[in-house]
Amino acid sequence: MKRITALLVAVATLVGVVTFLASTARHTTAQEAAPIFVTEIPPGYRDWKVVSVAHEEGDLKDIRAVLGNDVAINAYRGGKLPFPEGAIVGRIAWSHVPSEENNKAFGRAQSFVAGAPTEFYLQFMVKDSKKYAATGGWGYSSFDKDGKPSPESAMKTCFPCHQAVSDRDFIFTRYSP
Repeated sequence: MKRITALLVAVATLVGVVTFLASTARHTTAQEAAPIFVTEIPPGYRDWKVVSVAHEEGDLKDIRAVLGNDVAINAYRGGKLPFPEGAIVGRIAWSHVPSEENNKAFGRAQSFVAGAPTEFYLQFMVKDSKKYAATGGWGYSSFDKDGKPSPESAMKTCFPCHQAVSDRDFIFTRYSP
């Protein structure tokens, strides 16, 4: 009887250990497979402070405002690298068009203003070193003018491009005081 009881306890313990290990393995795999893409627009981004502005040519051909949440702005101002957890850097991009009204006042063609939103109107980088460990601690996102996320295939180009500035914690834009 003692042998049967000991055998049952051993089998029950073994089943418990196997179940625990399988559960842990599934959880770890799910974490490792976590997407590197942010699928929701951060609330209140239009109230964030300006980091800088830029004019891009080439394939992008846009004008853009780069914004940061309070965590990102404090890091920029303090010169802190890497950026702290919770930092979010955003970008709003528009096509640029000549301003007939401004050019008329200047007497020559020299002024450009924001036109229609670009294909990738909104972009965000969210700092979460654990969740986005595979991409330098940053999650990437892109949204069209209607707030629809870009396809995953488009998002896969973000991190490879940002690796060129890994020494600046993968952030292209420098702070413009």
